[in-house]
Amino acid sequence: MTSTTTTFARIALFTLSALFAAGSQAEATMSHDMSQMPAMNMSQQQQQSYPLNGRIVAVDAANQQVTLEHDAVTELSWPAMTMPFKVADATLLEGLQPGQTIMAMFTTNEGEAPTIVSLHTM
Repeated sequence: MTSTTTTFARIALFTLSALFAAGSQAEATMSHDMSQMPAMNMSQQQQQSYPLNGRIVAVDAANQQVTLEHDAVTELSWPAMTMPFKVADATLLEGLQPGQTIMAMFTTNEGEAPTIVSLHTM
């Protein structure tokens, strides 16, 4: 396949998997309070998915969690930072290693940890 076709195929696959996974939710258990971050209190808003680009810092399969050093999330006014994310499905963690670059989609609801619903290495 050409480079353009390969890129298009990756984007299409990423978009489709994000759409199918967007309905999934994970149980929220974070060890730190993020309630003061903008957009963490979304009681009246519908659940939405947000894009995320970053690098894997740590994988914690036992707690179904991945720590990411991620770019800013402008839709939520989040700065670039390093933070843990729950994953909606433990299979999203399979084969992940610290240092890998990723593209992901995540959701956030009031009282719940941000949850990765789709994740792909680049």
